[in-house]
Amino acid sequence: MSLNKVSLGMVVKKQFQYKLKAYASVFSSLVVLQLIAILFSLGGNGSSGSYNNNLSINTTLYTNTSVLILTMLWIVIHAIMITTKAERENGFTFVSNQLSNNLSNALFLLLASIVGGVTTILAGFLLRVIVYFFIDTNPIIGTGFTYQLSDVLIGIVAMIFYLILLGSFGYLLGMITQLHRMLPVIVPVLVIGIIITIAQTESDVIIRLSEFYYQETNALFFILKILVTSILCFLGAILVSNRLEARR
Repeated sequence: MSLNKVSLGMVVKKQFQYKLKAYASVFSSLVVLQLIAILFSLGGNGSSGSYNNNLSINTTLYTNTSVLILTMLWIVIHAIMITTKAERENGFTFVSNQLSNNLSNALFLLLASIVGGVTTILAGFLLRVIVYFFIDTNPIIGTGFTYQLSDVLIGIVAMIFYLILLGSFGYLLGMITQLHRMLPVIVPVLVIGIIITIAQTESDVIIRLSEFYYQETNALFFILKILVTSILCFLGAILVSNRLEARR
């Protein structure tokens, strides 16, 4: 049994190293997307003004929401892309099986989530520096301009886990679309249709889901929720990939 475990670990390691080289462009695309998002954010995400007793106050809100959204889309899209038939066949360049291929993909998505989580939070600080020195030289009023190191670390960890969740969901979704040639068209339409239906019927399903993950105040419960959901998604993807292998 130990030999099998070592053998599986070595195969996963080699596949993971191969994917790091083969998917190097994934990380460069992340940098490009985040830089584009920062450029879009330089115009501000909202502004307001007030006038009272000959005193005029104009405020402009700058956030890295665009960076966050594009990074989330980035992890989902690439999680789906690595499930395509061509990418799955590339994984069999080594002596491997579906389990080792899925595990190496999971490790790659984990690394991508870590990189994406760190760079997303740091991009927010880069945006602040650019705005402070080059865009808006007026005094910045407020107590939220500086952060404690602990707050930064919490933000990074939270972002990493959100990306892990989205990456695992995208990976499962990508595997499902490989079951039939029509599913890559049907599944996105179905997902969009469900979202539109929920929005039109004013259902609170999305609100409850967002509260389940986003508004969790207990760090341990938050991590457990993300990990359990992500593991279930990866297990589902493994089951689907085994079915794909049986049909070959």
